[in-house]
Amino acid sequence: MPVGAIWEIDEKKQVVEGLDAEGRADPAYAAALGLLNAPFGRRALALVCDVAFWMLLQLPLWLGAVPLLLKLATGSISSYGFVNHPSFVLAIVMAGVTTLLSLVFCIVQLVMHGRKGMTIGKAITGLRSVNVRTLEKPGVGAVLLRFLIVYVSNIVPVLGPALFLASPTFDPDRRGRGLHDKAASVWLVDVRRGLQPYDEKRMRVARKMVKAEPTQERETLPSLATPLDPAAQPQYRPGNRGSAGVLGIARPYEAHERPVSGSPLATAPAAEAQPVAPQPVEPVAPQSVAPQPVAPQRAEPVARFGLRLDTGESIPVTEPVLLGRNPDAAVHPGARAVALTDDSKSLSKTHLLVRPVEGGLEILDCQSTNGSGLIRAGVEHEVAAGAPVATTDGDTIRIGDRTAAVVRL
Repeated sequence: MPVGAIWEIDEKKQVVEGLDAEGRADPAYAAALGLLNAPFGRRALALVCDVAFWMLLQLPLWLGAVPLLLKLATGSISSYGFVNHPSFVLAIVMAGVTTLLSLVFCIVQLVMHGRKGMTIGKAITGLRSVNVRTLEKPGVGAVLLRFLIVYVSNIVPVLGPALFLASPTFDPDRRGRGLHDKAASVWLVDVRRGLQPYDEKRMRVARKMVKAEPTQERETLPSLATPLDPAAQPQYRPGNRGSAGVLGIARPYEAHERPVSGSPLATAPAAEAQPVAPQPVEPVAPQSVAPQPVAPQRAEPVARFGLRLDTGESIPVTEPVLLGRNPDAAVHPGARAVALTDDSKSLSKTHLLVRPVEGGLEILDCQSTNGSGLIRAGVEHEVAAGAPVATTDGDTIRIGDRTAAVVRL
């Protein structure tokens, strides 16, 4: 046995979706998920709200301590008179209250922004900050770096902060990211009109929808109709039809094959047509034939619609189907139970009932924990528990974190 051994440990690296070949964030991927840029107007309003809350916390200092400090600064009172002034203790208390409240405010803002992507102003205006690459929380360190960059820009008064605050309008990617945002890898998004990136369930569903392969379009078959131009010769024309389909195919006659009048079914030239001698026909005695009973044929059920799961598996729906982690068919007698794999534990034991109806499928949420949804034209609509909802070809059904497309079979 060797004295030393080398152990190789496979480290699982986090796979970041939505990056281009150079590892940069792809704006098209974020747009496909439903994330929208934060409007400049609401960004400015969020900043005003944050500054207004900070100024509100300065009121104890300004009302209780600043007047006494002004008297000392203007020489109205001496240092001895300042320390022994009746309002000196009140000024110290007010200054301490403002300092404590300001410190707590900054810490809360920093932690909320780093972990939840919002400050008080952003929460009011419906904005969130995310990491531009992972589309997740930016982190406390990134938010602190962003703040320090803006703070250091005050070295050049007015002009420095104005340059950083106006830089989002010159973003070449048109995502509204300023110089301080790019340095900290932060992106501000609109959660009022777009997707909420901190809703983990919605983000998982959106990522699965973007990763899902598009449904293959049906091939257009050639038309068998006769052309409108009477001079055009059809290349394919049914000669006769029956219950079994096309019985024969007619084609235009050539000049030497045209039938002669009086000679039925003649296809030879007119000069070679020979008269047909009549053949004697023997009489046939009539026979009575008993009618044979015809057994009624039962039409086999045809699956008109079905579900195509996000795993690629297809489920024809010719009867009520009960979906879930381990569905109990006794809840809905006559339904066929179909168990679905659920790695994220988002499915209930008996989650959704699917029934075939005219023109599509009808879904019924069975009081599931994480609920169901109907995605139509890229917009998700919540499905109320116990209320049947009609779906058709092209719709997508959300079942917990799983998705299934309604397809015509």
